[in-house]
Amino acid sequence: MDEPPNQDDDATLGIVFATAGMGLAAARLLARAPGLAPYLERAAARGREQVGTTAERLVVVFEPEAERMLQQFLDSPEFDRALERVLTSPKVREALAQQTTTFAEELLESLRTRLRTLDRRCAGLASRTLAFALDLTLAQVVFLIASALVSLVVALVGELRPVWLFGFIAGAGWVLLVGAYFAFFWTLAGQTPGMRLVHLRVVDHFGDPPRLLRSVVRFGALLVAIIPMFAGLLPILFDARRRGLHDFVARTYVVPTEGVSP
Repeated sequence: MDEPPNQDDDATLGIVFATAGMGLAAARLLARAPGLAPYLERAAARGREQVGTTAERLVVVFEPEAERMLQQFLDSPEFDRALERVLTSPKVREALAQQTTTFAEELLESLRTRLRTLDRRCAGLASRTLAFALDLTLAQVVFLIASALVSLVVALVGELRPVWLFGFIAGAGWVLLVGAYFAFFWTLAGQTPGMRLVHLRVVDHFGDPPRLLRSVVRFGALLVAIIPMFAGLLPILFDARRRGLHDFVARTYVVPTEGVSP
């Protein structure tokens, strides 16, 4: 049989709730009593002031000690070892690499967006000009390294006479090296590093990367187009396929990498 409910517990619980209710009602009556509210406010204000003063004293007493303990912890060998373990952990390196990659991708995408806006105003010359400038810079770096090696050899062997011959060889070497740079990348992948950055590609009339001979012809025609104050590049502004003199001569086209072949 079920045991009867404990009536003593219910009675005790009822007394507790009744007492709490009467206490709350008494507090409300005291708060509403005439002339008592200012006294309660002054008492509360004194209480808050005492609490604030006590807190300020505690800060004055313990703040120097807290700073000393913190500095002691930062100067400890244990903290150095823990910091070294954290900074050299694979997860931290992975997170830093991912953050750097994401930031670089955002910068590149912002650059490409701005270039596309400029391309709509100048018939695609903005992206092609930037790509050409970047490629010339890279080719120049390679040429400077090669020139330093040649100069070192010449210094060991002796000066090359006459001087004009050395200048002619240096100029011819620059043209050959830069031409090899462009022809190599055009033939290999249809795009140089600069063109890859701005999402451009050189193709022939079949939509494939040009062969080596066609790439060499295109570079030679590009030099001819640049010599008369870049006049050979003006057809890019008017041609429907944005071809310059070098593209007409080599029968090539510059297309976006996400586009289709002409």
